[in-house]
Amino acid sequence: MQGSVAAASMLAITAALACSPAQARDASGRAELSPKSRVTQARAQAKEADKDEGDRVFGGLEAEKGAWPFQVALLSSDMLDEQPASQTDAQFCGGSLIAPQWVLTAAHCLYDGGTAIAPETVTILTEATDLAEGKRYKVSQVIVHEGYSEVSLDNDIGLLKLVEPAAAPSIKLRKSRVEKGKTTVIGWGMTDDGSFPSALMQAELDLAPNAACNAGIKDIYAKDLRTMLKQMSTRMRYSERGIDAGAVAIAGDMGDPLTDNMICAGTTTGARDACNGDSGGPLFVTGKDGVEQIGIVNWGEGPYDANAACGHANAYGVYSRLSNYTDWIGSKTGL
Repeated sequence: MQGSVAAASMLAITAALACSPAQARDASGRAELSPKSRVTQARAQAKEADKDEGDRVFGGLEAEKGAWPFQVALLSSDMLDEQPASQTDAQFCGGSLIAPQWVLTAAHCLYDGGTAIAPETVTILTEATDLAEGKRYKVSQVIVHEGYSEVSLDNDIGLLKLVEPAAAPSIKLRKSRVEKGKTTVIGWGMTDDGSFPSALMQAELDLAPNAACNAGIKDIYAKDLRTMLKQMSTRMRYSERGIDAGAVAIAGDMGDPLTDNMICAGTTTGARDACNGDSGGPLFVTGKDGVEQIGIVNWGEGPYDANAACGHANAYGVYSRLSNYTDWIGSKTGL
């Protein structure tokens, strides 16, 4: 009986997705995919709407000039001209300089339309607190983790080798697991008013157990299930009891969204978070050994009808757990 309820529920959900005016997402449901074309388009739309630039990454503050010199911006090469102002429109992801010739970023930043991007299509910007400054570097090699999955976003980590070494300082990678404490995320991604800043933003976050992330995201999914089933209930002639039964059946069959290769950070209220355009940037801690990167901005989740998959209560941001990848990074870079 439960299987037939779940099957009928999936039919209704499929129909609801086909006609829903909810936020535009990739066919797989992942809003994070293809940022090279998607984020630059979103930047252009926000600019056309003449929105004021936000002052708050979601809930963040503007970084002091030169505060985080290891942060880099990934720029779409074909959108650049000789004017520094073009760099703002071309930004689509972040990254971190981990050695003079190596940039660490997210694998999904290096895929566009399901295909790995060519080195010449991306330009790296260093030494920029504001996107209209800094120095550009060409890329000679794009490396995506062999186990990267566009479905689960597992192993969402990649590397870019620069044609020539950058002059900016690099960030140290933390080799041991970090499970709790305060962290910082930085980037030029969308703010909570829907605009895209040219100034680098920063936000302090709390690390949270993966169990908290899984529970919060699955709760959002369960509520979405009910919404979608309700949308089709009149057409398909099932009752509130059927909605409840279908939602319970499918929610009970959900696997955990996070793998052990992921780490969770944010706030319970969702007031501070990474967002669209921050992907690939560093999550780091500051302690007795200085600044150390522990994660890479990967993905977030929010209600299906939300304007963005970030900044939602009990739905923390998800990051690559760098302690699981230090050997992989070493094998590719020789560091």
